[in-house]
Amino acid sequence: MPKFVTSQNIEIELELASLGERILAFLLDGIIMFFLIIGMSIVVGGTNAGSWTFLFFYIPLMFYSLAFEYLGNGQSPGKRAMNIKVVKLDGSTPDLGSYILRWLFRLIDIYIMYGGVSIISIILTQNGQRLGDIVAGTTVIKIREVGAAQAFRTKATNDHVVQFPAVKMLNDDQIELMKKALKMRRDGFNKEGVEQLAAKLKEKMKVDTDLPDVKFLYAVISDYEFIANQEF
Repeated sequence: MPKFVTSQNIEIELELASLGERILAFLLDGIIMFFLIIGMSIVVGGTNAGSWTFLFFYIPLMFYSLAFEYLGNGQSPGKRAMNIKVVKLDGSTPDLGSYILRWLFRLIDIYIMYGGVSIISIILTQNGQRLGDIVAGTTVIKIREVGAAQAFRTKATNDHVVQFPAVKMLNDDQIELMKKALKMRRDGFNKEGVEQLAAKLKEKMKVDTDLPDVKFLYAVISDYEFIANQEF
């Protein structure tokens, strides 16, 4: 399973979506778009409207994947059906700019060469990235119904530097709770819960940091496991 290293020197293991899963997700989205086009044709055809009306209805379909992935936390309907999603290489949620880059490169990745460039790139790259993913710094992962410990196997790299020594006051149950909260956040749920948990931890540990909440929790887990391994 590939390991991705965050900016805090934390290794995260994420299970990549298979090529077959990505192709099936693409085909499912294509089927949905096909029926949308049929439905629009029936509606617009019945109004005796001009050709500009067809463009008014059809142009938004060009933004199908971009809109659904951005609004759906990395999942189009096809990806949701296949339990896969787009993430940044550090496991975080992509920003709008990243989604736009992936969408723009679909022309090269998928349509010009009938998906050949995309397939070759996904097979040959270590992190299963098509060209759009490489440019955007993203990949597509599986979403599994597994325990938090399995979903977030993190460990500090050899040159890890402890940022928060106060993690010594925490225990295994609290670390497990963090992993569960992060897994739910990765799957598109419990954003507020992560924010509340991070705030309580900062108060308990008496730390002041500018790290975003998700990265802060990753750093705490990594520090805790690094210190635990050193003591062991």
